[in-house]
Parts: sequence; structure tokens; C-alpha cells
Amino acid sequence: MIAEVSQRAPVRHRYRQQWWWWALMGLIVVVAVVVGAGSPPRSGTSDERLFALAGRLKCLQCVGESVAASQAPLAIQFREEIRDQMRQGGTDDEILNFFADRYGTEVLLTPPSSGVGGLVWVVPVVVVAGAVLLLAGTFRRWSRERSEHHASDEDVALVADALAAEPRAGSRPVPDPDSAPAPAPEPRSDHR
Repeated sequence: MIAEVSQRAPVRHRYRQQWWWWALMGLIVVVAVVVGAGSPPRSGTSDERLFALAGRLKCLQCVGESVAASQAPLAIQFREEIRDQMRQGGTDDEILNFFADRYGTEVLLTPPSSGVGGLVWVVPVVVVAGAVLLLAGTFRRWSRERSEHHASDEDVALVADALAAEPRAGSRPVPDPDSAPAPAPEPRSDHR
């Protein structure tokens, strides 16, 4: 029993090392994607900046479309207003605040990060962190319970006796020569 436990310990340690390796690789991939994605320009009058800002505004005439994706007259007017403010040297925040002041905060597709709107950013993170902690605690408890429950020598002997008395799978029972053979089943006819 002690030799069995000592043989399992290095295997568990090896899996733990592999887990950290995959976590490190995942972190490197996430950082590479974030760095590679880049961010749209925050100054100038390029179309890339125009559509990045228009993508953060909701089209008030369309359902579920941004100003960047919509071809509604109001969306075209919004894009022209964004272009005019970009030419005047407005920053992204100034341009978005202009639309929020004129049309209300519901025109913004990105919720504000302060006040009640901040809950939209905080609650999912808290829920995911709580779920991860709950899963980690549950797995730790399961592994601790599994290591606490071992079969006693009496249990092992009982199972061995039961297996020895049970006929092996795939083997046919040996017929008793004194008993009469079982009658063959009659063929069924399903003709109606």
C-alpha cells in the first residue's frame, strides 16, 4: 500500500508541472493577441478612426446596429458629424461626450465605467472569479475525500472471493450431464 502511494506521487507532480506549462502558454498567447490587435488611432482624420468611433455609437433608427454598420440617413449624418469634429481636433472622448450630451447615454454602445453602468463591467468578473474559486474548492475537496477512502484488507478479500466465485465473462456454463437438454425455441413467424 505504501509503495503504491509513493509510486503515484511523482505522476501527480508531473501533471501539476504540465498544468503550469499550459497556463503559461495560454498567458503568452493572450498577451500576443492583445498586443497584436493594436488600437485604433486616437487622433487625426483617418477613416479607420472614424469607423472606430462610429462603431461605439448606436444607430437610433436601426435595431441592433452601430453607426458604422448602418446606412440609415441618421447614421450617415452621425458619421459626417464625427468627421467634422475630427477635423476640428476633437479627441475620442470629446466626440463621444458630444453625442451622449445631445442624444443621451443610450447612444453609446459601450456602457460607462462609473456609477451603475460600472456594474456591467464588475459583475461578470466577480461571477467568473467566484465560479473558479468554487470549482477549485470542490476539486480540492473531492481529491482529499478520494485519498481518505481506502479499501480495507477485509474489503479487498471479500471482492476477490466474489470475483473468484463468479463465472468469467464470455464463458458458457458447463451443462450438467444428468439434466435433460433444454428444448429449442420455436421459430416465430411475424406474418400478419
